[in-house]
Amino acid sequence: MLTSILTILARKESLSMTQLAHKVSCTIKEIESALEQMEHMGYIRRELFGQACSSSGCETDSCEGCGFASSESFAVWVLTERGQAIVGSNPK
Repeated sequence: MLTSILTILARKESLSMTQLAHKVSCTIKEIESALEQMEHMGYIRRELFGQACSSSGCETDSCEGCGFASSESFAVWVLTERGQAIVGSNPK
């Protein structure tokens, strides 16, 4: 399942968690767990887009939840060099 997810992410398609779960035939909970695992292993990284608060703690991954996050914020998973090496230079 992990290599399937990496291959899909390598295509840089814009998919929701539901769509990604459907493509790899698993639940959203399993996808979330797999993404966290791959991030921890250094295969992917999360990039946040949208509004961000100006509180000093929120400029890093250690935001303490100031309540400013809005529905206009979203995360994108991007392959690291290590992840790209797994899927090769030409994802199918």
